[in-house]
Amino acid sequence: MDKAIIISRCSTTESKQDVSRQSEELMSNYNGSYQIIKEFSYYKSGTKNDEVNNEILDYAIANGVKHIIASEISRISRKISSFALFLEKCNANGINIIINNYKLHTLLESGEVNGMVQTMLSIASTFASAELRLIKSRLDSGRKKYVKDGGVLGRKKGSTKDAKQLLTEHSDIVKFVKQNQSVRNIMTLTGKSSGTVQKVKKIVLNAA
Repeated sequence: MDKAIIISRCSTTESKQDVSRQSEELMSNYNGSYQIIKEFSYYKSGTKNDEVNNEILDYAIANGVKHIIASEISRISRKISSFALFLEKCNANGINIIINNYKLHTLLESGEVNGMVQTMLSIASTFASAELRLIKSRLDSGRKKYVKDGGVLGRKKGSTKDAKQLLTEHSDIVKFVKQNQSVRNIMTLTGKSSGTVQKVKKIVLNAA
Protein backbone atom coordinates (compact mmCIF):
# COMPACT_ATOMS: atom_id res chain seq x y z
CA MET A 1 0.00 0.00 0.00
CA ASP A 2 1.41 3.40 -1.00
CA LYS A 3 2.43 5.81 1.74
CA ALA A 4 0.49 9.07 2.02
CA ILE A 5 0.35 12.15 4.23
CA ILE A 6 -2.52 14.50 4.99
CA ILE A 7 -2.41 18.29 5.08
CA SER A 8 -5.05 20.06 7.19
CA ARG A 9 -4.60 23.82 7.46
CA CYS A 10 -6.68 26.75 8.66
CA SER A 11 -5.78 30.38 9.03
CA THR A 12 -5.81 31.83 12.55
CA THR A 13 -9.08 33.64 11.72
CA GLU A 14 -10.99 30.45 10.89
CA SER A 15 -12.92 28.17 13.22
CA LYS A 16 -10.58 26.10 15.37
CA GLN A 17 -12.67 23.02 14.60
CA ASP A 18 -12.04 23.20 10.86
CA VAL A 19 -8.63 21.50 11.01
CA SER A 20 -10.09 18.53 12.92
CA ARG A 21 -12.96 18.24 10.46
CA GLN A 22 -10.55 18.25 7.52
CA SER A 23 -8.39 15.54 9.09
CA GLU A 24 -11.35 13.33 10.03
CA GLU A 25 -12.87 13.57 6.55
CA LEU A 26 -9.60 12.82 4.76
CA MET A 27 -8.77 9.91 7.07
CA SER A 28 -12.23 8.48 6.50
CA ASN A 29 -11.96 8.81 2.71
CA TYR A 30 -8.40 7.60 2.17
CA ASN A 31 -7.21 5.48 5.11
CA GLY A 32 -8.35 2.29 3.37
CA SER A 33 -6.62 3.15 0.09
CA TYR A 34 -3.27 4.40 1.38
CA GLN A 35 -1.01 3.99 4.38
CA ILE A 36 -1.40 7.37 6.10
CA ILE A 37 1.91 7.77 7.90
CA LYS A 38 1.59 11.39 9.07
CA GLU A 39 -0.82 14.31 9.39
CA PHE A 40 0.35 17.90 9.10
CA SER A 41 -2.39 19.81 10.96
CA TYR A 42 -1.75 23.45 11.75
CA TYR A 43 -3.09 27.01 11.93
CA LYS A 44 -1.37 29.54 9.69
CA SER A 45 -2.19 31.93 6.87
CA GLY A 46 -2.15 30.31 3.45
CA THR A 47 0.03 33.16 2.22
CA LYS A 48 2.69 32.68 4.90
CA ASN A 49 3.08 28.91 5.08
CA ASP A 50 5.97 28.33 2.64
CA GLU A 51 8.20 27.14 5.48
CA VAL A 52 5.67 24.50 6.54
CA ASN A 53 5.21 23.38 2.93
CA ASN A 54 8.98 22.94 2.62
CA GLU A 55 8.91 20.83 5.79
CA ILE A 56 6.09 18.72 4.33
CA LEU A 57 7.98 18.17 1.08
CA ASP A 58 11.21 17.28 2.88
CA TYR A 59 9.34 14.74 5.01
CA ALA A 60 7.54 13.26 2.00
CA ILE A 61 10.74 12.85 -0.02
CA ALA A 62 12.73 11.44 2.91
CA ASN A 63 10.04 8.87 3.77
CA GLY A 64 9.08 7.65 0.31
CA VAL A 65 5.61 9.20 0.38
CA LYS A 66 3.72 8.79 -2.89
CA HIS A 67 0.61 10.88 -2.17
CA ILE A 68 -0.08 14.20 -0.45
CA ILE A 69 -3.76 14.69 0.34
CA ALA A 70 -5.56 17.97 1.06
CA SER A 71 -9.26 18.85 1.23
CA GLU A 72 -8.85 21.73 -1.25
CA ILE A 73 -6.10 23.60 -3.05
CA SER A 74 -6.13 26.59 -0.67
CA ARG A 75 -5.14 24.27 2.21
CA ILE A 76 -1.76 23.88 0.51
CA SER A 77 -1.34 27.55 -0.37
CA ARG A 78 -3.30 30.65 -1.32
CA LYS A 79 -0.37 32.05 -3.28
CA ILE A 80 -0.27 31.07 -6.93
CA SER A 81 3.53 31.10 -7.08
CA SER A 82 3.87 29.00 -3.90
CA PHE A 83 1.41 26.36 -5.05
CA ALA A 84 3.06 26.19 -8.47
CA LEU A 85 6.46 25.60 -6.84
CA PHE A 86 4.99 22.96 -4.49
CA LEU A 87 3.40 21.18 -7.46
CA GLU A 88 6.62 21.35 -9.48
CA LYS A 89 8.65 19.77 -6.66
CA CYS A 90 6.05 17.04 -6.19
CA ASN A 91 6.14 16.26 -9.93
CA ALA A 92 9.94 16.10 -9.87
CA ASN A 93 9.85 13.58 -7.02
CA GLY A 94 6.99 11.45 -8.30
CA ILE A 95 4.58 12.57 -5.58
CA ASN A 96 0.88 12.68 -6.46
CA ILE A 97 -1.22 15.49 -4.97
CA ILE A 98 -4.84 14.57 -4.28
CA ILE A 99 -7.34 17.42 -3.94
CA ASN A 100 -10.32 15.87 -2.19
CA ASN A 101 -13.13 18.32 -3.00
CA TYR A 102 -12.66 17.78 -6.76
CA LYS A 103 -11.23 14.23 -6.47
CA LEU A 104 -8.27 15.32 -8.62
CA HIS A 105 -4.90 13.54 -8.90
CA THR A 106 -1.91 15.43 -10.30
CA LEU A 107 -0.20 12.22 -11.49
CA LEU A 108 -1.60 9.34 -13.49
CA GLU A 109 -1.32 5.77 -12.17
CA SER A 110 1.68 5.37 -14.48
CA GLY A 111 3.42 8.19 -12.61
CA GLU A 112 3.19 10.56 -15.56
CA VAL A 113 1.99 14.13 -15.10
CA ASN A 114 -1.78 14.54 -15.48
CA GLY A 115 -1.67 17.62 -17.71
CA MET A 116 -5.40 18.32 -17.70
CA VAL A 117 -5.66 18.18 -13.90
CA GLN A 118 -2.60 20.37 -13.40
CA THR A 119 -4.08 23.00 -15.72
CA MET A 120 -7.32 22.88 -13.72
CA LEU A 121 -5.40 23.30 -10.46
CA SER A 122 -3.52 26.29 -11.84
CA ILE A 123 -6.87 27.95 -12.54
CA ALA A 124 -8.21 26.94 -9.10
CA SER A 125 -5.09 28.42 -7.49
CA THR A 126 -5.82 31.74 -9.20
CA PHE A 127 -9.36 31.72 -7.79
CA ALA A 128 -8.07 30.88 -4.28
CA SER A 129 -5.74 33.86 -4.42
CA ALA A 130 -8.50 36.15 -5.72
CA GLU A 131 -10.86 34.93 -2.98
CA LEU A 132 -8.32 35.88 -0.31
CA ARG A 133 -7.95 39.40 -1.73
CA LEU A 134 -11.74 39.79 -1.69
CA ILE A 135 -11.95 38.63 1.95
CA LYS A 136 -9.23 41.09 2.98
CA SER A 137 -10.99 43.90 1.14
CA ARG A 138 -14.25 43.16 2.95
CA LEU A 139 -12.53 43.00 6.34
CA ASP A 140 -10.74 46.30 5.75
CA SER A 141 -13.98 47.93 4.68
CA GLY A 142 -15.75 46.61 7.78
CA ARG A 143 -13.01 47.90 10.10
CA LYS A 144 -13.08 51.36 8.52
CA LYS A 145 -16.86 51.58 8.93
CA TYR A 146 -16.62 50.37 12.54
CA VAL A 147 -14.03 53.02 13.41
CA LYS A 148 -15.97 55.72 11.51
CA ASP A 149 -19.06 54.87 13.59
CA GLY A 150 -17.07 55.36 16.80
CA GLY A 151 -15.79 51.87 17.39
CA VAL A 152 -12.34 51.20 18.86
CA LEU A 153 -10.16 48.40 17.53
CA GLY A 154 -7.98 46.22 19.72
CA ARG A 155 -8.35 44.86 23.23
CA LYS A 156 -10.02 47.14 25.73
CA LYS A 157 -7.58 48.92 27.97
CA GLY A 158 -6.92 47.01 31.17
CA SER A 159 -8.58 43.81 29.99
CA THR A 160 -6.83 40.52 30.73
CA LYS A 161 -7.65 36.87 30.20
CA ASP A 162 -7.57 34.43 33.09
CA ALA A 163 -5.65 31.17 32.87
CA LYS A 164 -8.72 29.00 32.29
CA GLN A 165 -9.85 31.14 29.37
CA LEU A 166 -6.40 31.06 27.79
CA LEU A 167 -6.22 27.28 28.04
CA THR A 168 -9.67 26.95 26.48
CA GLU A 169 -8.89 29.32 23.60
CA HIS A 170 -5.52 27.71 22.91
CA SER A 171 -6.36 24.04 23.41
CA ASP A 172 -4.19 23.20 20.38
CA ILE A 173 -1.12 24.62 22.17
CA VAL A 174 -2.03 22.72 25.34
CA LYS A 175 -2.13 19.46 23.37
CA PHE A 176 1.34 19.99 21.90
CA VAL A 177 2.83 21.15 25.22
CA LYS A 178 1.63 17.89 26.79
CA GLN A 179 3.38 16.06 23.94
CA ASN A 180 6.63 17.84 25.00
CA GLN A 181 6.92 19.63 21.64
CA SER A 182 9.37 22.52 21.54
CA VAL A 183 8.14 26.12 21.45
CA ARG A 184 9.39 26.45 17.87
CA ASN A 185 7.54 23.32 16.75
CA ILE A 186 4.34 24.44 18.48
CA MET A 187 4.58 27.82 16.73
CA THR A 188 4.89 26.02 13.38
CA LEU A 189 2.05 23.60 14.11
CA THR A 190 -0.39 26.24 15.38
CA GLY A 191 0.71 29.40 13.57
CA LYS A 192 0.71 31.27 16.88
CA SER A 193 3.28 33.66 18.28
CA SER A 194 6.13 32.75 20.59
CA GLY A 195 4.63 34.92 23.34
CA THR A 196 1.28 33.13 23.23
CA VAL A 197 2.88 29.68 23.15
CA GLN A 198 5.18 30.44 26.08
CA LYS A 199 2.36 31.99 28.11
CA VAL A 200 0.16 28.92 27.68
CA LYS A 201 3.09 26.56 28.24
CA LYS A 202 3.88 28.26 31.55
CA ILE A 203 0.29 27.84 32.75
CA VAL A 204 0.21 24.16 31.73
CA LEU A 205 3.55 23.36 33.41
CA ASN A 206 2.61 25.22 36.61
CA ALA A 207 -0.64 23.27 36.80
CA ALA A 208 1.10 19.94 36.36
